[in-house]
Amino acid sequence: MKISLAFPLATTLALALVMTGCSSRKAGDVTSAPVVPLVMNDHQASVTFRTIGGEGDHPVSYMYGYSDGRLDDAGDRIYDTAYFKRIPAYLKRIAGGTDSISKLVDADKVVHVEGTVKAKQFTFNGIPMPTPFDKAQPVAQQFTPQAKKNYVVETVIADTWVMNVYEVSATGERKTVGTPDKKAAAN
Repeated sequence: MKISLAFPLATTLALALVMTGCSSRKAGDVTSAPVVPLVMNDHQASVTFRTIGGEGDHPVSYMYGYSDGRLDDAGDRIYDTAYFKRIPAYLKRIAGGTDSISKLVDADKVVHVEGTVKAKQFTFNGIPMPTPFDKAQPVAQQFTPQAKKNYVVETVIADTWVMNVYEVSATGERKTVGTPDKKAAAN
């Protein structure tokens, strides 16, 4: 009898270890693909929106705008690149979403960026319930792009949700340029 209980228990433990080890990225892995900028004129900058981590269960929707207060939707939900490459094309068409979005913005104007992470809600008998594990949305960022420069707005999905804005050089080096949005801090 002891052997019959030991085998299912060992199998269950081995399966649990394999399932937790199958993640394509660890929480600390924040590497991403190089930025491919859009073609710009003398009064524009290129901004790429992307997400790192989350394994498909936390896509991010981005909005951006200028000081007039109006924010425009950047486009589809953005999933982690490694996750997005693993799912079949027909599922991508059904579910929607992408792995990055690039936009042109006006240079020398303050750009405000917000990201909303779609979190799975805990439900009890079909009723959404708050949990002590709910996370705060990433802090909105603002930056002033310079003409003919490339920027990346990146949200890292890990223990906390953090959004940063980087200026990306032609060699791929990053410099943090975003600061927390003053309007978002006031709310």
